[in-house]
Amino acid sequence: MVGASTWGIGPRAAATRWRFGFMDRRKIVKRRDTFGLGTAALLAAQFGSRIPVASARGEGGTFVFGTAGDPVGLDPAVVTDGQSLRFADQIFDTLITFNGSSTDLKPSLAKSWDVSADGLTYTMKLRSGVRFHDGTAFDATAVKWNFDRWGDPKNKNHTGGDFEYYTDVAAWPDVISSVDAVDDLTVRFNLKASQGPFLLNMALGSFSIFSPAAFELDPENAKRKPVGTGPYKFVEWVPGDKVVMEANADYWGEVSNVDQVVVRTIPDNSARFLALKAGSIDMMDGVNPDDVATAKADRGIGILLRPPLNVAYINFNQTKKPFDDVRIRQAFAAGINRQAIVDALYGGRGVVANQMIPDYMLGYNTELKGFTYDVAAAKKLLADAGFPNGFTTEFWYMPVSRPYYPNPKQIAEAFAAELKKIGITAELKTKDWGAYLKSSRENEFPVFMLGWGGDNGDTDNFLFTFFGTDGGGNTWKNDEARKLLVKAQQSADNQERDTLYRQVNALIEKEVPRLPIAHTKVPLLARAYVKGYLPSPVGAERFTMVWLDK
Repeated sequence: MVGASTWGIGPRAAATRWRFGFMDRRKIVKRRDTFGLGTAALLAAQFGSRIPVASARGEGGTFVFGTAGDPVGLDPAVVTDGQSLRFADQIFDTLITFNGSSTDLKPSLAKSWDVSADGLTYTMKLRSGVRFHDGTAFDATAVKWNFDRWGDPKNKNHTGGDFEYYTDVAAWPDVISSVDAVDDLTVRFNLKASQGPFLLNMALGSFSIFSPAAFELDPENAKRKPVGTGPYKFVEWVPGDKVVMEANADYWGEVSNVDQVVVRTIPDNSARFLALKAGSIDMMDGVNPDDVATAKADRGIGILLRPPLNVAYINFNQTKKPFDDVRIRQAFAAGINRQAIVDALYGGRGVVANQMIPDYMLGYNTELKGFTYDVAAAKKLLADAGFPNGFTTEFWYMPVSRPYYPNPKQIAEAFAAELKKIGITAELKTKDWGAYLKSSRENEFPVFMLGWGGDNGDTDNFLFTFFGTDGGGNTWKNDEARKLLVKAQQSADNQERDTLYRQVNALIEKEVPRLPIAHTKVPLLARAYVKGYLPSPVGAERFTMVWLDK
């Protein structure tokens, strides 16, 4: 067992009727229209998430939220990081959205929708009278413009990035055939193949509707000048310092209680906590476990917990030797004492991840034994692979804390200490967050730390995103797994999907394309006067819910 001192530590077919949220894998039911619990109810019962309830509202003021890093960009279609997508939830709207702190769906810019019997045609009726922040009208033409921009590489507006959510997460190039503006307030989606989580994917922040007029006015700066229909208007972004938004008084939906929102970048977790204690910020994420304990004793600070819809993992680049050898990957799995690391570095809010999805999700395979810590077995695997004396490798870790890795440098040091015991020397390296994400997507690192916060509560959003395409750092070339994932994605039968995902999880355990580390209940800290904040398992929280009692 690894001691704490070794590491130098201190003291997220009628689809309108089907909820695709979390499932109890032991209680799969036959009728899809009665399937599943709402996310908030299930998770509150299972994990006891603390949710504040306010009895009266105040209005006005500035809400200041502290976080670890800058957004990579503010054009939702071309970003994948949570820091960036946080702003999509404030500045933009999607056609469909999540209901409060659950993954149940509700209307947004689309007020209703119908699905054909074969699941290949979705017809949506749009809200009337909605305007973008630049004053232009939202209509079906604007919806078509956005989908054409995202999905057509030949479109002149298909610029700014890789559109990874469209291509690799939702897999819409293989699903959407065309989008038609039937009339001003009707849009029709014509599909090549049915997709079980189609509407859930529609609610993802990456598919926020951008003002066509604003984008075409200055396409090169779209990622720095976001214009949507959301409850907040963009004011300014000072890199390394803050992003400022102001309340949209003309918003069609629930208007903000506060006048302004400032999201401040404070990279160091401890410095951010000191800023919270001093009152220079009102709320923060990226909390050190030790600081949670300190906050418990401070009556001026409240603790909220976001349910654990996430996974931390180590990714192996199988295009680089020796990680193309399954025995090397299996040696990592056997040689890292994940339980000891989670116990020491997650402050009681992490559980060891035995699969790439939490154990309450569709397709979790209860018949798998998981990865067992066994130093002798790890050394034998290395010897069998031709490395009896081990080897040296770069090992990349994230420069910013994320919910699944609360202190990535510290955890990387723990991994390195464990690997040293089996003969592997891990040379720890990092780089700027935006560059880190780019390098991970482009398969530049031999082995690296990363994680995923679920977007919609569906297993497809984890397993297909990780292993269903060639994007997103996936170098696992397993045709059987990909066929199973596509079949599960196209199915509208959750019993069938559960069986298919179980098979995929068995293949993952056998070949270890990524090593799951932990699932985390994510703490958020707020001054006691911050009221109304409801943590969402997918992290899609709108600041409109917040009011300041001061």
